[in-house]
Amino acid sequence: MSYLFRALITSLLTGVFSSVAIAADVKEVFNGEMLGTTQRYFESVAGIPRQSLGENHTFRVKGCDITATIKGGSVSALHMPLSDTCRADLRSFIGDYAPAATSKLTFGAFAQTSGGDLRYLANCLTMCGNAYDPSAYAHWEGPRAAGFMQVLLEVVLVEDAAYAAASAWGEHMTKAAGEDYVMDTRFNCEARFDDVAAQAFKNVQVTAVTIGHELSVPGC
Repeated sequence: MSYLFRALITSLLTGVFSSVAIAADVKEVFNGEMLGTTQRYFESVAGIPRQSLGENHTFRVKGCDITATIKGGSVSALHMPLSDTCRADLRSFIGDYAPAATSKLTFGAFAQTSGGDLRYLANCLTMCGNAYDPSAYAHWEGPRAAGFMQVLLEVVLVEDAAYAAASAWGEHMTKAAGEDYVMDTRFNCEARFDDVAAQAFKNVQVTAVTIGHELSVPGC
């Protein structure tokens, strides 16, 4: 094998491996500096997506699934399910408006550091069936100082604490506004029961977080 041929092979392999380089840490990928970057740059850090569905591309980084929403060729939002080993450092996005990543994220902790004013939503609270596990959400729109960043906190309503919080919220709304109001998720389009939800979900742990711009939220 000639020297030139070996050099060519080495160059090609280097290019291939560098294009699929895996991030050293979740914090490199789920990071405020990644918002607004191109898809090509994001993949140079996060690696090759495991799944792509429309504008959403999911990457596996150190055992954590991170989904990047790509709009107009750049990253507009990042989503990550949370666990003991997959924690979101929201301070790299919104500074002191976010709680420290050293503890588990709860709805109450985020409300305290962000100044509150969260909108509480759900894709279903009653007669949900067995096709999927419903979720409840808290949506925050940051001020100019936070770059008008949006945060969507999510909890899947399967654990006891989350289910109890959702039940308390739903029962209060049913008594005040009727069953159809809750079944049709009309509460997603007005804030009059947000204080009840805030109290109910105060100590509930968040199971996933999405942060960025132009986030999709449940409607009514």
